[in-house]
Amino acid sequence: MQTPSSPDEDFTNEILSLLSTHTALPYLFVGSGMSRRYLDLPDWSGLLRHFATEAKVNYGYLYSSAEGDYPALARELAREFHEIWWNEPKYAKSRTKHSDQVVDKQMALKVEISDYLSTKSELRKGTPGVDVDALRDEVDRFKKVVIGGVITTNYDKLVDQIFPDFPAYVGQQQLLLSDAQFVAETYKIHGSVEDPSSLVLTKQDYDHFEKRDKYLAAKLLTIFAEHPVLFLGYSIEDENILRILENITCAVGADRISELGDRMFYVEWDKSVDSPKIEPYLMKLEEGIIPLRRIRINSFSPLFDALVQLEPPMPAQVVRMLTKHVYDIVRDPDVTRQPVIAVPINSPGADGLKVIFGVGPYQNSDIEGLSTLGLRGIDRRRIVQDILKDKPISADPDQLLKEALPEVLKRASFGYVPIFKYLAESGRINRNGKVNTKGLPEEIQNCINKNRSMNIQDSAKKRFERDVDGILTSPAEIMSSDLSYTFKMESLILLNPSGYQVGELRDVLLVILKSEGVNSKSTGFFRAVCHYDRLKFDVRS
Repeated sequence: MQTPSSPDEDFTNEILSLLSTHTALPYLFVGSGMSRRYLDLPDWSGLLRHFATEAKVNYGYLYSSAEGDYPALARELAREFHEIWWNEPKYAKSRTKHSDQVVDKQMALKVEISDYLSTKSELRKGTPGVDVDALRDEVDRFKKVVIGGVITTNYDKLVDQIFPDFPAYVGQQQLLLSDAQFVAETYKIHGSVEDPSSLVLTKQDYDHFEKRDKYLAAKLLTIFAEHPVLFLGYSIEDENILRILENITCAVGADRISELGDRMFYVEWDKSVDSPKIEPYLMKLEEGIIPLRRIRINSFSPLFDALVQLEPPMPAQVVRMLTKHVYDIVRDPDVTRQPVIAVPINSPGADGLKVIFGVGPYQNSDIEGLSTLGLRGIDRRRIVQDILKDKPISADPDQLLKEALPEVLKRASFGYVPIFKYLAESGRINRNGKVNTKGLPEEIQNCINKNRSMNIQDSAKKRFERDVDGILTSPAEIMSSDLSYTFKMESLILLNPSGYQVGELRDVLLVILKSEGVNSKSTGFFRAVCHYDRLKFDVRS
């Protein structure tokens, strides 16, 4: 006797059936309700109310003065907050860190909002998405969904953690002028906490945003015309969504609005419903009425279960890689001498390579044979880009140790070259720190010894003890100090690593690398990178 299916299973099958009728994968339009659900973050009103309290301003007065217009309220709050931020002792540390960014009366509030949300944006113990069993289960399913991409007006980092492999494009500027491929990507159209200046918050920001709305709508129309779109965590009357849909429907035309609506699903969390429900809904816009589907659920799990079961013809990340490679080649057809690294197209880091790809069966020996042709052309700076995750090298680490690193070491003469990442990834460092160099050239052992010893002159050590030790406690503080550049590099090596996260050292080194100045080519810089490489990957560190 067949066991009857549950309402949740029936719903999952129905959604799966509806989405499977479309040839393209669905996009998720993610709103603040999802961040409230899993991170316990405030909505827009709650966020402004919090900072009104910080600024000792009556929120009710601001709200009534702005006549309920949140961007206008944010503008007035920013003006009030500007004075407090520049004068109150409680913001002294923040002023030291961000004063260069605060160039107008809006930025102080944006900086503090970014810091506030950043500290609360991690899915970790203390958040509902980790502590509450049912929500943790939803998050686990959320991370497995098969989708084409994400659009969000949220500033926080929730979607970055749910979809860590999706490159994020922040703000209209990046989306409009970048090489976005519209496959396996995240579009944070109202900005991100990682760049306070990108936040669309105040009346002035929204006015500027709306001037470009038509261009954004043209970009988004590509998605809405080809993909199902599910709205999660929004009110059905959210003005941000209504404004975007107005512009899209204007571009589509009244005769095709119903076709557009057939691809749209508004998902509403409703604790009062006993089981998931799908019902027709008419969304009224100035340009007409969109007949979309409204989904009412008391748990997102049945919906995520449907999205997990979607079967793309090819993984979305692979499609994005292929699309981007072709785009890059067409955009920049000039042929330059570059290393050839042959890897499967979906290898980690393959999106950082220009590529020739073929279709058909292959053997690993085919890839290995072709790869060695280009490994010898890799230079020390290219190794540093890989170590700092600026531009990953997609090649077998043992092959790099045998083919690339010896050549790099010869060209670097007596210079420093990071090496422990490749030793660790090839499984050559045991738990006691002993390195297996069997089959590797002698230059590799010499490099290991040199990087582990990392000799610093006694005069520099004494100066460090006098001017830095116990005074400057992080790589960022050292780099922002008045010390000479050469001594800064020595101080990064001498600084006690137990007092900071190793990722902080990577961040400051990456800034130097990207500066393209002479500092990024100095011996001190390469020594500091080797120090980071040892701290990060050497068991003995």
